[in-house]
Amino acid sequence: MPLPVPTMRRLAIVKYLYIQALEQERKGGPLAGLALLPFHDAVELFLQVAAETTHSLTMSAQQRTEFMAYWHAFSKAGLPLPYEPQMRHFNDARVAVKHKGLLPIQQQIEEFRSVVTAFLTDATPKVFQIEFDSISLSSLVRSDDVRTAVQGAETAAEAGQFGEALEQATKAFHLSLRNYRWFETPRLFDPTDAARDLRQRARHDRMVSDFSSFTRSFEAVAAMGESLGEAITILAHHLDYDGYRRLRTYGPVVYQSEGLAGMSMHWTQEPTTDRSIVDQCVAFAVDAALRLEGR
Repeated sequence: MPLPVPTMRRLAIVKYLYIQALEQERKGGPLAGLALLPFHDAVELFLQVAAETTHSLTMSAQQRTEFMAYWHAFSKAGLPLPYEPQMRHFNDARVAVKHKGLLPIQQQIEEFRSVVTAFLTDATPKVFQIEFDSISLSSLVRSDDVRTAVQGAETAAEAGQFGEALEQATKAFHLSLRNYRWFETPRLFDPTDAARDLRQRARHDRMVSDFSSFTRSFEAVAAMGESLGEAITILAHHLDYDGYRRLRTYGPVVYQSEGLAGMSMHWTQEPTTDRSIVDQCVAFAVDAALRLEGR
């Protein structure tokens, strides 16, 4: 029996917090220690959802505010949670970061990340009968057309239809960009505006004269400008640049029609058969959608 939609949405937030913690850790140096805060938030929200879902569990309002109280309550209900000693140590380290400003060393951060990962991986199927890796962030996307595209990408990837998955991920990303650029109020300067104006002039020249080498140069410069402007948007809003590069490398080429009517795609190579690459491209499309909607 599938989980209720509100429960799945909250589990998606758990996974999003977990991913944010991984990104924080990858920053390295002193900033990596701050990853303990979103790691802890992810586990704490997981415990709250698990407690509300488990009908045999009884906890007072006071107990629900105490992180380690969940292990005792679940054990009493006959559903023991794993990694209690490690989580106690992790909770102490989180308190030291948040309330005392004491950052852990890199080795400790790696240990805590491993504990949190193992806990979420082991506890999710025990409590919710689903795998943690199967939790999708796409349910958090507000835009209907973008959410439909990313869910289509996830479904196609699961079915081994990698070309379709990459097309849907590419579509979702470009819809997210379109929504962000065109529907903001007021609409501000966008780095691709100059390139778009140049492309429109090239299209006008095609209509009134032959497709000359000069017009083709317009098209080439416009395409280069749009690519650079798109990359600037990725960097400016702290999107996953490596994920963007993978989608551009392994996905189809997008041709945006005049205005906002739609888009077409063209493959210049055979779609990859590497599932891990496809999953990375889909994950980037979901993350980009969430971040750009948040703007």
